[in-house]
Amino acid sequence: ASVTVVKGHTEAEEPHFVKMVPVKSAQQMFEAVKEEAADADIVIMAAAVADYRPSEVYDQKVKKSDGEMSIALTRTQDILKYLGENRTAKTFLCGFSMETEHMLENSRAKRKKKNLDMIAANNLKQQGAGFAGDTNVLTLITEDWEKELALMSKDEAAKCLLDELLKIKKNKK
Repeated sequence: ASVTVVKGHTEAEEPHFVKMVPVKSAQQMFEAVKEEAADADIVIMAAAVADYRPSEVYDQKVKKSDGEMSIALTRTQDILKYLGENRTAKTFLCGFSMETEHMLENSRAKRKKKNLDMIAANNLKQQGAGFAGDTNVLTLITEDWEKELALMSKDEAAKCLLDELLKIKKNKK
C-alpha cells in the first residue's frame, strides 16, 4: 500500500516507507488531510485534533495581573465530519471514538452523524484502553455489525482493524 501519515507533534517513531506530512496546527492538519484524502481508497483517522483553539495568539508572554483571566476559544474545523461530507464513493472512512461514558451509544451516533463506514470505539475508563500505554480495547462498529476486540497491544489492534476493514472493502466490490 502507499501510505501517508499526517501528524502533529508525537514522540512515536516514524515508520519506514511512509509519506510523512508534519503539521503544527489544527488548521494545517485540516488542510493537509483534505488534500491527502482526496484520492485515497482508505482513510483512517486515528486521533482527533483539539475541538477548540485560543481565539487570540500572542507573540509575547502574557504578564500576570491582579485579576482573573479568561481565554476565549474558537471551534476548530471538524476534519472527520468534513471528510464524511466530501468523500468519494470509493473511499472507505474509519474514525475513532474515545468515550468515558455510553461508549456504544455515543460511538454509533458519531459514526452515523459523520458518515463513516466504521468507527473504532474505546472507553478511557476501561483498564488498558486509550492513549496511555501500549494496549487498547476496541469495539469496531459499522452500519451492519459490531465486534468487540479483547485487550491487546496497539499493534495487534491495528492489524485486527485493518483485517476487518479490508474484508468490508473487498465485499463492496
